Amino acid sequence: MGKTAAWRKAGMAIGFIMIAIGLLQFAFTDLKFAPPRFPTVYDEANLFDLDQLAGIDQYHAKLLQDHDIDYRVLTVKSDTPADINQLSHTAFREREVGTYSKSGRGLLLLIDAGQNEVRLEVSAALEPVYTDAFTSYLQHRQMIPFFRTGRIADGILATTELIFTRAQDAEAGQEFTPPMESTSIGGGAANPADIGKGADNSFRKAPDVRSESNAPSAVLQAYLAAREKRNANPSLSIYSTGTRAMLKKWTVTPAQMDNEARSIRRCGAGETRIGDGYAVIRYTPQERQCSPFFFVFEDGAWRLDLTMMQKAMRFNHRNEWHFDQNWPPLRAPYGFAFRDWRFDRYGFPHPPK
Repeated sequence: MGKTAAWRKAGMAIGFIMIAIGLLQFAFTDLKFAPPRFPTVYDEANLFDLDQLAGIDQYHAKLLQDHDIDYRVLTVKSDTPADINQLSHTAFREREVGTYSKSGRGLLLLIDAGQNEVRLEVSAALEPVYTDAFTSYLQHRQMIPFFRTGRIADGILATTELIFTRAQDAEAGQEFTPPMESTSIGGGAANPADIGKGADNSFRKAPDVRSESNAPSAVLQAYLAAREKRNANPSLSIYSTGTRAMLKKWTVTPAQMDNEARSIRRCGAGETRIGDGYAVIRYTPQERQCSPFFFVFEDGAWRLDLTMMQKAMRFNHRNEWHFDQNWPPLRAPYGFAFRDWRFDRYGFPHPPK
């Protein structure tokens, strides 16, 4: 699969498993966005291909449409040391970031690939929402882990994921409190981008976890405990064989684990449905931000099967789950758990009539 095709499939994974999971390797919804009214990415450093640029443009258009936030990305490649603070301030003004927002809400993400620095410029109208603490958390715990592995486009989409989530929380009256320690670096201060530096594997070396009992609900609770401790070990015994192989290839950021843990706690226990060697914990069709969890019985124990999140699950920009349009909801081996629900042509669940 080429770079463009792979990104189209992996692209905008806002949703589960790094929300839930938040991992941007999971595919975003197949529904098409309206084209943006103006370019939102100025790729002077040539970091993206055309497909990536179009995808980011469309996603930023939805951020403007739903939350009135004019979010731009500028990449440059300075040959000599430059003041990224001054660069971002000047670019923010010259490109009139925020003018497409009815309330002057603007964000500019500047990436200097030449000097390996990144800065998020925040308009005055958004400072109460995107505080110093949030900006620090966003850059250190979500964006830079992707940049370290050279996945710039995924890092930007991961950043937009948290920007979207923070906008939703702010509209609900929730303040931002970092789930764990987050180094304060000041509003929009420059940070090393660590582009291509190599993955930080410290979170992947965490110890194994086990469930208190051999029940899918207990496995989910063990998974929640692991995420709350930012345990990104891909070989946990609560994972299925396929899940372990899948996670070994993926980047998992601290922010994604924090978001997933928060989502699992918010959704609660759910309803467990057990079939022949397979199980599903599902929530009501109305709770579309609570994606189902899938389990397979392997080696005498229930284990979490996260491969379904890659193969069958998609999410829209509101983090509402649906089945991929090429994956029939009643398809084996997990279809038994959804026979009493209705699904529309996009794969979104509905209660029975």
